[in-house]
Amino acid sequence: MFFENFSKKDVYLNLISFVIGLTMLSMMLKTPTEVRIALLSTSILGLIFLKGSIDLMKQILNKYYIYLIFVLICFISYFLYLDDSFPLKNYPEVENFFIFFIFFIFLNQIQHHYLLIVRYCIYTAVFFLSFSIPFHLFFLESSMLTSNSFIFDFQTESYSNKSTFAIYLALLFPFLIFELSKRINLINSYNIFIFAISIFYFFSRSALILTLAGLLLCIFSFERKLSITAIFISSVIFSSFWFFEITPKKYNELKMQTNIEYFNSFSYDSSESLNKSFSTDSARFKYLKNSYEGFIEKPIFGHGLASFRRNNPVFSDDGKLIRHPTTHNDFAQIMYELGLIGLIVFIGMLYLNLTSLFTNIHKTENKILVVQFLVLILAINSINLIDHILFWFIMAITYRSFKNKKTLESN
Repeated sequence: MFFENFSKKDVYLNLISFVIGLTMLSMMLKTPTEVRIALLSTSILGLIFLKGSIDLMKQILNKYYIYLIFVLICFISYFLYLDDSFPLKNYPEVENFFIFFIFFIFLNQIQHHYLLIVRYCIYTAVFFLSFSIPFHLFFLESSMLTSNSFIFDFQTESYSNKSTFAIYLALLFPFLIFELSKRINLINSYNIFIFAISIFYFFSRSALILTLAGLLLCIFSFERKLSITAIFISSVIFSSFWFFEITPKKYNELKMQTNIEYFNSFSYDSSESLNKSFSTDSARFKYLKNSYEGFIEKPIFGHGLASFRRNNPVFSDDGKLIRHPTTHNDFAQIMYELGLIGLIVFIGMLYLNLTSLFTNIHKTENKILVVQFLVLILAINSINLIDHILFWFIMAITYRSFKNKKTLESN
């Protein structure tokens, strides 16, 4: 019988992978904190029971020492420069570094089951979006997709949540190309369709650019089937843009209009040109400039974790406080808050991940991991992710810390 091929470990591994998929989805959506904690705790405990933790301390010192150093730098910096008078929530959130570092370690223990884990992440996302897309378009009659989990009022939707969800889909998109290159069927085609529609209707310029970057990297992967599949998907996407007359200018106008309509905020200027968004007059460029100037002031140790938001408030022309922004760039954030020491260790983490992938680069799945990792590098130049589970999830699945292990997966 079919199920005789499954061992108890296979069943348990599939169950844990499914819970990880649910955990990742819950972190992208606006869900109750209790649900997030329950799913994340279940994932970590499941990974512990699956792999054990007998020699964990030895592994942390041998394989994960640079990640541990970065987390410790974040903790020390935060408490040395702590400001209790700041009325808003600090960002980055220091407790997240410890929690997601633990998740990273145990998830990396089963990195050789990468295919299975990412498939469950895709299946859970596609299942949710299959209901969310028609609900938004036909019931809410909304021209923009949100990250609401249908539990909260849609009027309280967070702009940052939907952007993070869109980038999550963009980071998974190269794997969908890989799956379609291996097997052309209805399920893989449907998954790509749902992801593409969702990324577009989230109206996240960053996610759209990251998706196109992932396609471009797959085209130049020197893997014949993967390149052909990426070219085909790209041609379908650009043909759709041509058919519906979607130009960069029109996309930008749609984004601004939906932001004003949905978030009921006129801080989004519908007349803002696309060129301004990517010019030195944009708000993001000013944040980068502030981070550089702050780095020059304290180049070694920085101003302390979570200090950028406290030190760089944005005021309107009449003196009213508009926001306490973040840098929208993790390199700039680390440079300002942790200085040269933090930046060197952070780049060391990224370098360790990247070099580990080149040990067996001739395998197609390793090339996809390289593509996903490079897309992550691009992503953290447009959004802050270092204290988010998405960053540590991609770091875990792209770090080949265990040599000579076969890629095992259940049928």
